[in-house]
Amino acid sequence: MAKNSQVQFLMEPIERQLGFAALVQQGNTLWLSGLISVDQNLQVVGKGDMAAQITQIYNLMEMVLAMGGATLANVVNEVMYTTDLQALVAAAHVRKERYAKYAPPANTGVQVSALFLPDAMLEIQATAVLGD
Repeated sequence: MAKNSQVQFLMEPIERQLGFAALVQQGNTLWLSGLISVDQNLQVVGKGDMAAQITQIYNLMEMVLAMGGATLANVVNEVMYTTDLQALVAAAHVRKERYAKYAPPANTGVQVSALFLPDAMLEIQATAVLGD
């Protein structure tokens, strides 16, 4: 179980209400909760547009990573849950651009029937490691 000192919130009121934290850090390992393409009001950004959703998710991911003193360079693993694998593959260039300066992490893609919000097409969960 995470300790309060290991937990950081991105959208604290919403996360506390739903019972999770955006980031848990233990030692040099950062665990990011699954991120979907939302704004501060929990409204989906980029409805029907996978590329826009990928962009917003990585914007949020970079914010969460920064809270733990990390960047995309520190990401070692991602799990991508999508409602549309074909759309994800078609928009893969957006993700590739975000990792252009870094070695890509290990990655798993899974198609699911639905995500937390009906208009969300993608959720990305990541693990990062600080240091080498």
